[in-house]
Amino acid sequence: MPAARCRLRIGLLCAAAALVLFAAPAGACTPTPLPMGAQGPDLCYADRTWSEPTLGGRELQQQFDFYRAPATTPTPLIVWAHPNGMSKALPANSPMHQALVAPALRAGFSFASVEFRHPVTNEALANSDVDPRVPHYDLAYALQFIRANADALNIDKRNVFLVGQSRGTLAVWTALQDDLRDPDSTDPVARQSTRVNAVYAVNAQTTYSGAEFAERFIVPADRAKFVAAFNRQHPKHAQFGSAIASVSAGQKPDPPLRLIYDSPEVGRLLTLEQISQRDPIHYPDFGPALCTTYAQAFGNSARCTYDADSRYQGDPGAAFAGYVDFFKRHLRPSASGGERP
Repeated sequence: MPAARCRLRIGLLCAAAALVLFAAPAGACTPTPLPMGAQGPDLCYADRTWSEPTLGGRELQQQFDFYRAPATTPTPLIVWAHPNGMSKALPANSPMHQALVAPALRAGFSFASVEFRHPVTNEALANSDVDPRVPHYDLAYALQFIRANADALNIDKRNVFLVGQSRGTLAVWTALQDDLRDPDSTDPVARQSTRVNAVYAVNAQTTYSGAEFAERFIVPADRAKFVAAFNRQHPKHAQFGSAIASVSAGQKPDPPLRLIYDSPEVGRLLTLEQISQRDPIHYPDFGPALCTTYAQAFGNSARCTYDADSRYQGDPGAAFAGYVDFFKRHLRPSASGGERP
């Protein structure tokens, strides 16, 4: 993910995210009910297209690849959101496939890899006149479409999990939002839940707000300068959102999180000069900041855990080791009784 690993002087995004997007081309896919036994690449969950700056302007669609676990009863599902500079494709011989898909299928989980827009990376996209939340909600829309097609995909709607890396840790923000489910809708997709059992995230941004980043990680004397530069670079900064600010232990409490970072925790406020020597996109203190908020909301530290260590750098096998076991601990009883897998 070279675009996501670049160093910034000020701000939370790589330079690639500031590129001017091409006009969205025609030819979007059309979401339709999936046939029984559906699997494979390029299943359509919504009808938007866009030119992706982190992939050199490649035209992308709201699609997902589905890897079906062989089973006669509905299986739990893992939904993957990829980093910058990657598409949803996970070739069978790739390290990411071996780290993500292979252990999921071995454990009896089906696996979906989603192509999606991102509120910061794709900030140049125009929001819809009828849905100003775009492009924040693609992962949520994919969850709803997949759940609406649970029979065709042979998945258990009660056991859905999110895993993401870098840009794909939009999964964390998505999981902490209120349920988009509209039980009274005439649309069977809109009637589906967007909530998940648990989230595993590598190098997660837990806030997209420059102001919140400055408040939590920058020395007071440098905060105003940081925020001013960030807001100039990102004119749509007000729409970006924050997972930290979204934490809720209310009637529908937010799901358990496991956060992994590939550099050690800093543990102190930094100057602008100091932050310019680091990678603010994958800043390791994002994890403890979110977990501290979780502990304050829930009264204990069990629901959000993190590990920040350089041994994870460049090694997806290490970064995602045990992620399926983490999800297994949060399986709910299936509709037919018992737990899966």
